[in-house]
Amino acid sequence: MVFLDTGLHFPETLKVRDIVAATLPVNVRSIRPRLTVGQQDGEYGPRLFNRSPDECCFLRKVEPLERALADYDAWAAGLRRDESPTRANTPVVAFDAKRGKIKVNPIAAWSQADVDAYISRWNVPVNELFKKGYTSIGCWPCTGRTKAGEDARAGRWAMFEKTECGLHT
Repeated sequence: MVFLDTGLHFPETLKVRDIVAATLPVNVRSIRPRLTVGQQDGEYGPRLFNRSPDECCFLRKVEPLERALADYDAWAAGLRRDESPTRANTPVVAFDAKRGKIKVNPIAAWSQADVDAYISRWNVPVNELFKKGYTSIGCWPCTGRTKAGEDARAGRWAMFEKTECGLHT
């Protein structure tokens, strides 16, 4: 399992990663960007996420994922069609032409109720931020709570015309 450790995660997210690594039969690989947040600030200026979130996401997520997937022919993600209109046509299996790999989205057709039932049945660790109004959780500077009735990803990059970090485009 690949965990993209951006250096900008909420403590609650890191806690879930650590619980998963300690209690589930998976090997969690924490993949870090080439630059620390401080080094990135020095090279690109402070708070790149406020000025150029696409560039920040590329440096902290996309490029590290490319390195992590280099030796693999396929990869899996947790995308679901019900998360937002931009994900409504997410296939279960597709060819990721950008990476030259098969991409599997095993829970693409699941609803939030399906996810909740699975979590309950198998006692899956869950990020505490979900109970605090966060419906999609990424890096703390670009993640906020959502309001009732908003799509699940409305709290991501709310200050920009941006809906994806670049991992799934």
